[in-house]
Amino acid sequence: MTIAALPDHNRVNDPTWLKLFHDYRHVITPLRHNSWTTDLEICGSDCHIRAHLGDGTELIVAAEHSLPADPVEVTGWTVVRQNVEDPDQHTVLYDSTPTGSQRHHQTSLMPMFARIDELKVPKSAIRLTASATYSASWGLNHNQGGVSETPGVAVARYFEWSHHLMAAEGYQRVWERPHEDGYPLAVFEKSGHISIIRVGRSDD
Repeated sequence: MTIAALPDHNRVNDPTWLKLFHDYRHVITPLRHNSWTTDLEICGSDCHIRAHLGDGTELIVAAEHSLPADPVEVTGWTVVRQNVEDPDQHTVLYDSTPTGSQRHHQTSLMPMFARIDELKVPKSAIRLTASATYSASWGLNHNQGGVSETPGVAVARYFEWSHHLMAAEGYQRVWERPHEDGYPLAVFEKSGHISIIRVGRSDD
């Protein structure tokens, strides 16, 4: 597994930073799996995600304005690529906020990470696959396998599927592997039905 190290600063022990870093892990973790050092920056009332791309540029991920304290309040994402030394040199890559050109995607992760995936920048060469197993209480199993993808897209798909299970199908997450300990994996339960969503190395 290749996941970028945590940022090297003293805020990693701050409870506020830790909570926000955890709450926005569905955006931060895919970026880290692309081998990009990713931070959650808090400056006064402003909060955004910053990922260093390793080529002198960085991504700034925010919402309509600053990231809200509760991710549920996010109405869409903005992604800006800017020069590390001269932030005035920047390009808006993606905007799914209510007035943005990709507003029809709203808070969906997959379109945003598909756009990020188009960037010609250094990233992990490993290919991953997101997959799911559904087990009914009477013993019927169904497997859903994804395609071989870049790490960021595969991990974003894991979070998108997990969110759908809980928000749309009423599952409860009963266990999740700590993201520092391996590729993402989580177990969900609803009325005796079990679902497992995982990310693993692709055979392609």
